[in-house]
Amino acid sequence: MRKAQTALVLACLFASSVWARGSQQSGSGGAPSHGSLNRVADAVLAVKSARFSLKREGTPAVLDEKNGATFTVADCVYAAPDRVSCDIKVSLKNGTIFELTRVWVPEGTFQSNPLTHQFSKVPPDANFNGVALFGSGGIPEIVKTAIQKPQVVGREQIHNRDTLHVKGEVSGRKLNPLVGSTIKSELTYPVDLWVDEMSALPVQIHVTEPEGNGWLIELSATDEPITIPTPPLPPPPGLQ
Repeated sequence: MRKAQTALVLACLFASSVWARGSQQSGSGGAPSHGSLNRVADAVLAVKSARFSLKREGTPAVLDEKNGATFTVADCVYAAPDRVSCDIKVSLKNGTIFELTRVWVPEGTFQSNPLTHQFSKVPPDANFNGVALFGSGGIPEIVKTAIQKPQVVGREQIHNRDTLHVKGEVSGRKLNPLVGSTIKSELTYPVDLWVDEMSALPVQIHVTEPEGNGWLIELSATDEPITIPTPPLPPPPGLQ
């Protein structure tokens, strides 16, 4: 048993050192290697499930422009390869606050009614797409190809996890499909990435916008058993 424990510790130390060498973590200000960023992208693509939150800083983000609905927090779960469910706290212009659930599945996008809790199918929009974060064109592509001027800031502890903090800039054209219409395609935004040194998975991603606005994405509880079924729709009125 002692030999097995020793072997496990050595394996963990080796994995951490590989990421550390690839990211030039010995000092801040250095550029992370392409290999280390590719490992982050591959780790995200390999995730079978995760819990994540999306937090809006500053001016609330629009969820439904037609009805004047905005939100600041979405607590979500992801099941690979294409299922996401988010509990979203929504505010209306008259001050009413309520919670709803939005679900992205292969059959389409569904949203719960705050009063009846029944789901209905809603048209896709550009305000926020939970599935897109984990797809090949989401976080993996941004990490592999879209971060301009990447620099290693240093090591930091985030939620009791040892992380490497990397910062850079990303085109709004790449960010807009992921976090919504507050991001302008023609601008470039500062992005901070905190990566777990053991797993190479992102722990936090922060996008800074002008005037104190921004987005914070936090990931946790990867590869736990998560099932996201397609929401049942109510029967047509004549069949009730």
